[in-house]
Amino acid sequence: MRRTPRYTALFVVALGLLAAAPAEAATITPAQPCYRYSPELAGQRWVGISGSGFSQGTDPTLNGLRFDWSDGVAGFTPLAADGSFNTSLLMPFDFISHKAGLIKRYTLRATDKANPALTASTQLVFVRAGLTAQPHRVGHRLHRRVRWSAYGAPTGARLFIHWTFRGRRLATRGLGRAKGSCGIAHKRLPFLPVAGRRGTFKVFVTKGARLKRKALLFGANVNVL
Repeated sequence: MRRTPRYTALFVVALGLLAAAPAEAATITPAQPCYRYSPELAGQRWVGISGSGFSQGTDPTLNGLRFDWSDGVAGFTPLAADGSFNTSLLMPFDFISHKAGLIKRYTLRATDKANPALTASTQLVFVRAGLTAQPHRVGHRLHRRVRWSAYGAPTGARLFIHWTFRGRRLATRGLGRAKGSCGIAHKRLPFLPVAGRRGTFKVFVTKGARLKRKALLFGANVNVL
C-alpha cells in the first residue's frame, strides 16, 4: 500500500488552519491623544474618530454606526463600502460642566446598526484649556507664591504669564514648557508679582515671551477688592 507523503498531510492541515482564522475585529481610533476643550466648542462636532471592520455601507445617506459616551449619545455616521468610517463627534455632555474637572478620560462605544453584536470601544482624554492658580484666594497676601497651571496649551510650547492692569503690562514670568499630550505646565509664582491696587488684573498666557494677540492662548482675572 502506497503511503501519502508527509508534506501533503502537512499542507492539508495548513489549509485548514488558514480557513479557520477569525475575521478582522472592528476597531475605532481617536484622531488625537488628548482633545482640548473650550466653551465655544460646546455643541460642535469636533472629536475626530475613525475605524474599520464594520458592516459594508450600501447607502452613504444612511447612518450605519452609532456612538455612545457613558453620559449619552455621541453621534452617528454612515459606513463606507469596506466597513470603514472617518467622522467627528460631539464631546461628552457632562464635560461641559466645570464639575467634571480639568482632565477626564471617557469611553466611546461604537455599535453597528445592521449588526448590533458588532461593537468596538476606545478611551479618549479631554482637557479643559485654561489658566488656574491654587490656591485661587489669598486674602491680603497678594504676593504669596501659588501654583499657576496652564492646561491645554500646544505640547512643547514655551509659556509665559503676563499680568496687566487697564491695558498695561506690569509683569511677565516664565511658566515653563507645556508637557504631555494635553499640554500642561505648572510653576510656583507670586499670585500678584506687582504692587496691589483695587480693580481687576487681567492675566494672560502666551506662547513665547511677547504679549501679542496671535500669541495669546488663554487668560484669567485677578480681582483685588
